[in-house]
Amino acid sequence: MSPTCCQFPVFRIGAFGESVRSHHFDFARLEKRMSLLPYPHRHDFFHVVWVAHGSGHHIIDSERYEVKPDTLFFMSPGQVHDFQLSEDATGYTINFSSEFFSLQLQNKKILHEIPVYKPESPIAAVYMTQQQAVSLRPVIDDIAAEYEAEEGGYEDVLRSYLAIFLIKASRFAEPVACAEPAMRALMLTRRFKALLEQHFRSVGDAAEYARMLRVTERALSEATRRALGATANKLIRDRVMLEAKSLLLHSAVPVSQIADQLAFEDPAYFSRAFKKHTGRSPQDYRQALANLHTESPRTPAVRPNDS
Repeated sequence: MSPTCCQFPVFRIGAFGESVRSHHFDFARLEKRMSLLPYPHRHDFFHVVWVAHGSGHHIIDSERYEVKPDTLFFMSPGQVHDFQLSEDATGYTINFSSEFFSLQLQNKKILHEIPVYKPESPIAAVYMTQQQAVSLRPVIDDIAAEYEAEEGGYEDVLRSYLAIFLIKASRFAEPVACAEPAMRALMLTRRFKALLEQHFRSVGDAAEYARMLRVTERALSEATRRALGATANKLIRDRVMLEAKSLLLHSAVPVSQIADQLAFEDPAYFSRAFKKHTGRSPQDYRQALANLHTESPRTPAVRPNDS
């Protein structure tokens, strides 16, 4: 389903036409949920999908992933995604808020320290081996049973099972060797990335983000360069252009509306900036992606390993 404006539908936990147990945690079978929501769309929560059986493809922002049996997908609030699954697809979905995950934890930032959700190197897809899937299935079964029973203290138990699930799933991703950035630079970069996600449509200047963070623009860019290898202004441009790519891919709205949505002075300026970033005009980029859903899927970002 293509949206008729630049805003994709944004869904909250509990917006699935079922009785709402919690606005912070939700668990369901994938096959029961697929027909309830229009695609593409966004969520305002963390979204985990385990496709146990079936095939197809999954577009997260502008990246396309092949769907195979025992594929895990991890999405953060605000990401645009579009599923195309075979009719025999089955699996599980887990939805949760950051507040739910960190409610009774002393370290409130621990969610972003789990590899699949690290802001500096998030992992969107994990392709499990049969052995890995077998080892993870008891955890998903425990989550399902606890969620269904709703016995005393069940949310605390679910929180623990969720942490186990995310940590075990992270182990299945191929490790990436990299130098650990200084903790201070990393923490400032995480704060910046959180603000960027909230304000990238209206704030396009690193100096303004530095003001909100109460640091100098130079300190901010030094931190992001150390943590991510890019200046703050480059990260801002990259985020804006990622949104532009998603809008061009998932909608048919005019380029002028996209330029306005992303706070560009005029469509011509947006087109020049987009071409400088991608090497193509917005119109050419959209045309090149017209057959995306029928072309070969993207090479998996994370391949299974035998660990």
